[in-house]
Amino acid sequence: MAKHIHLLATVLMLLMSTTLMAHQQKASETTALFNKNTGQLELMHRFYLHDTEHAVQSLFDKHADILNSKETQQQFADYVAKQFQLKTLNGDAIELTDVGFEVDGKFFWVYQETKLSEATAGIKMFNGALRDLWPTQVNMVNVEGKGKIRTLYFSHDKTWLVTRF
Repeated sequence: MAKHIHLLATVLMLLMSTTLMAHQQKASETTALFNKNTGQLELMHRFYLHDTEHAVQSLFDKHADILNSKETQQQFADYVAKQFQLKTLNGDAIELTDVGFEVDGKFFWVYQETKLSEATAGIKMFNGALRDLWPTQVNMVNVEGKGKIRTLYFSHDKTWLVTRF
């Protein structure tokens, strides 16, 4: 009988952990795309909507509503913009322009852009979004449009990462 109870408890724990994992992903994906037509570096930050729902209630207000409040959506977009930074390889800050944000299906998107010289040989990048809230948060950045695709992972103690073209 004790064996069956232990087995049942183990199965229940696995089911509960799978259910919990299905809700909060604690991961984001950013595409940094060099658009040859416009000469812009376009940044598209994608967050799971479920994560952002929990985040805004912790970051701003326990009643914050990312789904229905444009004010909360703007607050989150501003937060992401402050948490994502670029520098030249020499360490000079690269100013980013906020383009907008949107809810699309199960994702919340934040858009930014900047003009980079065609001669840019690489950039330093910081992506701290939600890492101050959840230390296990992983922010992945795919750099596209200048040679092969490069992927950077911001997790644990990784703060500034470098990609060269």
